[in-house]
Amino acid sequence: MLRHNPPVATAVRPLAALAVAGCGTGLAAVAIMLSSDHAADRGAYPFLALVIGWGFIGAGLFAWWRRPGNRVGRLMTMVGFAWFLAPLSDSGAALPHTAGLFLELVWGGFFGHMLLAFPSGRLESRRERAIVAGGYLLTTVLQALPLLFAEGRARQESPHLAIPASRECAGCPRNLALIEPDPGLAGALFVVQRSVVMLVGLSVCVMLVGRWHRATPAQRRSLAPVLWAGGVTGAFVALSAAAESTGLYAVSDATAWAYLAAFACVPFAFLSGLLRSRLHRSDAVSELVWRLGEAPTPGKLRDALADALGDPSLTLAYWLPAQGRYVEASGRAVELPAAGSDRVVTPIDHEGRPVAAIFHDAFLCEEPELVRGAGAAAALSLENERLEAELRARLEELRASRARLVEAGDTERRRIERDLHDGAQQRLVSLLLNLKLGRRKAESNNEGAAGLLDGIEAELTHALAELRTLARGILPPVLSDRGLEAAIEELRSRSPITVEIEQMPETRLPDRVEVAAYFVVSEALTNVAKHAEASSASVRVAGYEGRALVEVSDDGVGGVELADGSGLRGLADRVGALEGRLELDSPTGRGTTIRAEIPCAW
Repeated sequence: MLRHNPPVATAVRPLAALAVAGCGTGLAAVAIMLSSDHAADRGAYPFLALVIGWGFIGAGLFAWWRRPGNRVGRLMTMVGFAWFLAPLSDSGAALPHTAGLFLELVWGGFFGHMLLAFPSGRLESRRERAIVAGGYLLTTVLQALPLLFAEGRARQESPHLAIPASRECAGCPRNLALIEPDPGLAGALFVVQRSVVMLVGLSVCVMLVGRWHRATPAQRRSLAPVLWAGGVTGAFVALSAAAESTGLYAVSDATAWAYLAAFACVPFAFLSGLLRSRLHRSDAVSELVWRLGEAPTPGKLRDALADALGDPSLTLAYWLPAQGRYVEASGRAVELPAAGSDRVVTPIDHEGRPVAAIFHDAFLCEEPELVRGAGAAAALSLENERLEAELRARLEELRASRARLVEAGDTERRRIERDLHDGAQQRLVSLLLNLKLGRRKAESNNEGAAGLLDGIEAELTHALAELRTLARGILPPVLSDRGLEAAIEELRSRSPITVEIEQMPETRLPDRVEVAAYFVVSEALTNVAKHAEASSASVRVAGYEGRALVEVSDDGVGGVELADGSGLRGLADRVGALEGRLELDSPTGRGTTIRAEIPCAW
């Protein structure tokens, strides 16, 4: 069910006031036109003008109410109000008559802005902004310049052109902005102004045609009514301006009626597009529900959503709460689109929990109800696929974890082989040679043999120490003999910084859990000593609800990430192999905490 948030509800009162103001402004404009002494009989024009102004104000206020963050509604409303300013030139008083002459084309600037900003309400390119700026300049400055040198509306036109008698304005009030009557200059400025009108009108048409060709099927569905009506209006405006600037008044009058007819259709085309979108939304969601009833496979579900939303590029991602990230159906991680890209993410919830996200064309943001409606219809199917994706993600992570464990094992074996070859093995070879040499010397020189045997004893001592260090790196004997607390005490005694043991379990943990906990503490304290620039650290091992909690904290520089080193990744894999979880909390400047939770039987 569609719900309107409080900001939309609070905007109803001022919008209602604008609607009342629009009705009054329109009636006043028609009254001025009908009571004018100097305006020629315009037939149905006052009625058409009322339809145009009220149409833009009504459609604009509706769009403003429905999407308050989108500028299109505001621009349409301004077009309607600006349209009702032009009839001021029909007034019999000099001041409103002069104001009407100056404001006669202001609506055109807002209209061009609205067309190029539709449907997002934003101008996307420099070219669009330049055209809009030119439109506002045209309808204000260039509209005003001829009035500084023309006595009235008819005398703005070039004196060298044949001006029909019907275009004279003998009864018009005085132009209060007149500086110096100069029909030649006024006519030249009028031609320039009409030429710029033609140029801007054609530029708008070109931009709209280009936008139509670049649009996706989903975009064309909403763009079509307004772009076609607006484009036709722009083309007729350009043709009318060209005819008027060259004195072809019959052509100008005919095309003026044509562009007025097309212009009057724009707000109704906009409403038609909204209605068409709503009908499409209803049909699309109904079709989607029917297709979902056939229990679609993952690929078919994506296809069904893409068809319903009219976006062939649509993709799906599934939320994994345990990992805090989105993944594809295959289980691979998905990166969110960058801000400002043409792709948008709409999250989908099921029973108040996030289950998936739809990655779609940014244009569909203009129809958020359609996207959310389709997502709500597919929420249950998406939840089922999310569970499958979560399983695949776990399998993918398990494969990667096992691969890293194998690689780490191979690396460790190579290190052990290298250490044995370069350290203890070389010392033992040297010892063997010295023993052979000592045997020979013992036969002839007992004093020399004694010194040599002393050296052999020292070498044996060094070799034994190296072998013990190597054994501790593989698995310390104290861990097997005396348990985790004694092993961590030994790590504490070797640490170059102060280490406080805050808590230890009262009973022995399972062997595999003790080994994992030992290496978590060992690697964490090694990292603290090497990189953290810390003065102290603390270790805590506790049990709760059938799980062992291992926590190592320091007061160092922080800023560590789990991906920073193979040691931390190896710990994560070791803990993950026991169906545990390794977490890292390391805000910059506030120390680091490594926390591991490992399932165990007490």
